[in-house]
Amino acid sequence: MQATHGLASFRLRTRVIGCIMGLTLAVSALAFAFAPNARAAEPPLKTYLGSGTSISFGYSQEIFNENFPTESPFAFDVVKTKTAPFFALNGVVNDYWLKLELKQFGANKAQHSFWLLPVNDGCPGETTDSYIGNGPLGKGLEKAIPGSHGEAPCAYHNVNGFRLHHEYRSGQSQLENVLEVIARNNTGEEATEHPVQVMTLEIGANDLLHTVAKCEKEVAEGLWPGPEGLTNCEVAALPGTIKHIETNIAASLFAIRHGSLFGGVDYTGKILFGGFYNPFGAVYTPGVELNPGSNFLDIVVNIQTKKTVTPFMACYADPQRDPAGAPTFANAFNPLVDGNPGAEPERLQKWTNMANTTFAKNGNKAKNGPDIHPTPTGYEVLSNVWEEECP
Repeated sequence: MQATHGLASFRLRTRVIGCIMGLTLAVSALAFAFAPNARAAEPPLKTYLGSGTSISFGYSQEIFNENFPTESPFAFDVVKTKTAPFFALNGVVNDYWLKLELKQFGANKAQHSFWLLPVNDGCPGETTDSYIGNGPLGKGLEKAIPGSHGEAPCAYHNVNGFRLHHEYRSGQSQLENVLEVIARNNTGEEATEHPVQVMTLEIGANDLLHTVAKCEKEVAEGLWPGPEGLTNCEVAALPGTIKHIETNIAASLFAIRHGSLFGGVDYTGKILFGGFYNPFGAVYTPGVELNPGSNFLDIVVNIQTKKTVTPFMACYADPQRDPAGAPTFANAFNPLVDGNPGAEPERLQKWTNMANTTFAKNGNKAKNGPDIHPTPTGYEVLSNVWEEECP
């Protein structure tokens, strides 16, 4: 069996590398060199803008189930703990904000400058298409950047009616709101009082999940027969999915960096792009992935996405692997790819909800897992990756 898996892995790597080597992205030419504006003095207040998917939102299926149908965003911000002080912040945006605030106190003991509570624009289920939206900005980007595409924004709110941490205007996409927040905070008097100085963005995971779901459907329909059917389908679809993700991400970062072209202001501050961990890795048995070959495919996605965001002066934080953290790779969600397969099951069980077998206790008895989203501990680890890779 191991020899069979080894041969399949070799074929997988060969085919994917061959496909990716033929994949070129003209959108990288859109990026210009950016440097943060020189500041005479630090503002008294600073704004951190978190943007992206359910990861930024702080979502988990368990928290959603336990609070259904009210779904107050605050329920995703604070969770109960077994130790003092009994409650703790939840979500990578909140955890990262706390690190920014603690660093501010440590570096500026004699200075009165603070980080405001984060503006969290995260929308569960957001794809790179819905992030851009189908409004004026999306249509403008589609004309300006061939291959970029927008669709109806944030179904979690606009279709399902659930509240967001930071609501957008009616019909507005998340990217449009990001440009609005930056324009409001980084012009006029506000620019001296509480400018956006750090922005985080994680987007693209739901595009990948849609591809996985499409392949699972095609395998069930018999279009990809044999034990390697799912892997073969994913390998065939991956180059197109990556190109689509990268084109939309490049278009989004172009709009952020060149906001003045879209009625806003150019953002020259820090952008941290959160990469992808693989929840379908070895959850239960070292070296045995729930989705065979998924760790390697995730490596490819992280490599290509980093190449896309770097020209826009965005720092890329990769939570899948931790090459600088040898020999323990303490913050790698998938240490198997760093040659430490024994640690992967424990981490995916502790840091994600993939092994969550509980049911909601509030009467609806909904299943809380398996769920790809991080646990509160996993969100904290994710914020550690962001801080360490993009200080």
